[in-house]
Amino acid sequence: MRKPKVVIVGAGPSGSACALALSMAGQAEVVLLDKSCYPRVKVCGSGLSPHALAMLSRLQLIPALSKIHGRIRAMTGIGPGGGKMRLSTGRDAWVVPRVELDQTIAQTAVAFGADFHEETKGLELLRDPDGTVRGLKTDRGDFEADLVVCADGSPSRFSIDDTPKTTIRTLMGWWRGTSFPEEEAIFVWDERLHGYYTWVFPETHGIFNIGLTIPETAPDAKRLKELFQDLLDRYFADGLVGAEQVGKWMGHPAVITNKIGTVAESRAIWVGESARLVSPGSVEGISFALESGMTAAFHIGRHFGQKRGFSPLAIRGYQALTGARMLPKFWAGEGFARAVASPALRGVGGGLLSGPLSTVIEKGVKHLLGNAGDVA
Repeated sequence: MRKPKVVIVGAGPSGSACALALSMAGQAEVVLLDKSCYPRVKVCGSGLSPHALAMLSRLQLIPALSKIHGRIRAMTGIGPGGGKMRLSTGRDAWVVPRVELDQTIAQTAVAFGADFHEETKGLELLRDPDGTVRGLKTDRGDFEADLVVCADGSPSRFSIDDTPKTTIRTLMGWWRGTSFPEEEAIFVWDERLHGYYTWVFPETHGIFNIGLTIPETAPDAKRLKELFQDLLDRYFADGLVGAEQVGKWMGHPAVITNKIGTVAESRAIWVGESARLVSPGSVEGISFALESGMTAAFHIGRHFGQKRGFSPLAIRGYQALTGARMLPKFWAGEGFARAVASPALRGVGGGLLSGPLSTVIEKGVKHLLGNAGDVA
């Protein structure tokens, strides 16, 4: 019997991780598609938490990435009331620009046998008269498949999850020649960000990326560029004296969740940001994308049948497995974001350093780097 043909639309971390895991296991004929020409720039803080690094280790990618990463060994957090704390993360986090990370995962999948079609835009799922998915329509023709993995990011063109969306907006830029501390991240929870934050991350070659996250419904989200400039001037002006901006500011929406919606049917499965698998607290999606892609590959190998696809039990099982692995982390992150957004916390000021809320802040900060016990 031939191997099932799996078409994966989207070659970001979730899609490429799924392609690599399937190809490494020899479980399928894998076709990976992406609308872009690789390598391509992607709007992202590019932080790799210890959790993300554990996923990359399982994919045998740490050696390939070890020479192209920035390192975070400590971080400074500034609360909405102005209090500041500095702490060691306990474990290294890395920063690997997505232009490098996504290219490395996708090309490693190709080395293991995946067929990669770049500059190929997925347009819609092809369905039989009874509604069963049979492939993917693209701007370069139709791809017939036994199974389609939807990994096209946020917002997904192919999503069948009809629950209300919660969207977080982001905006970021890159600078060279700053005076920020090396190997240190900075997070600032300004009250205008409504529980979310602005960050500074060290990349390689002396470049730092700076960005913000803010709920789409927040009043200041309507003046995003002005707000970003205000935050740069207020918190980071000293570190940017004499620095050179690299490229232009860029932004991208993220859809967060605290529940798992419809993420599978008999011949289609959703992974990563296309399944809204982004932390409500940190707006971090890379580690969850990697884990989601690998979870899908495992589920395909165990439960997908060429003749019947996924059974109803296997569909429910994938949703339950995804929820069990993701939701505890998401709930912890959402609780932290709500705590930071509360008026009580905004008013404590310097008490963040020594008061009872310092524990909340420390746990939340470590959560952002995936280093809080089971949250990691």
